[in-house]
Amino acid sequence: MKRTIGLGILIFFCCGGLIGCESLQKKFTRKKKTKDSQEAMVIAPRDYSAHPFPNDVLYKQYFVYWKSWNQELVSSLSDRDSHKKIVDCLKQSLLNLDKMRSYLVEEKAVALDVYVAKTQDLKDAVEKTPSMVPSQANDYRYTAERILSSVNREFDAHKMAPYIKEDATPAAPADPVS
Repeated sequence: MKRTIGLGILIFFCCGGLIGCESLQKKFTRKKKTKDSQEAMVIAPRDYSAHPFPNDVLYKQYFVYWKSWNQELVSSLSDRDSHKKIVDCLKQSLLNLDKMRSYLVEEKAVALDVYVAKTQDLKDAVEKTPSMVPSQANDYRYTAERILSSVNREFDAHKMAPYIKEDATPAAPADPVS
């Protein structure tokens, strides 16, 4: 008897909970979302064409970028990382060498072209050999290390300070890396 009374009370409360105060259809249909803010967006365009940094700071920045990408290239060749990563390191290295070149006076830019050409030759050779044998990887690593040490020695940001253009806008890079 107690069981049936308890069961009846339980069914009563469950039905009451389902039905509630509103009709079933109203209770279980989704309500449309309302937008909280109706504020108009204010978009003010900014002009990023004029760089706020002097040329010597930008040269140092691109020199550091180049150096880190070239060191990453050397370690990727040592660790036998993926071909895609090695090619990407070479592309970034070339890109930063071009940007460094655009901040140098013509005399030093021509001297840097030698290392741009060597890096381009290394990139072409690596792209032609997607599956490198260890001896090729060692040869490429040796070449990358030679370029790294030579550019690091000859085109250090402190040594190049007198050869950086005073002009506010750098010349466009000669050959963009694709």
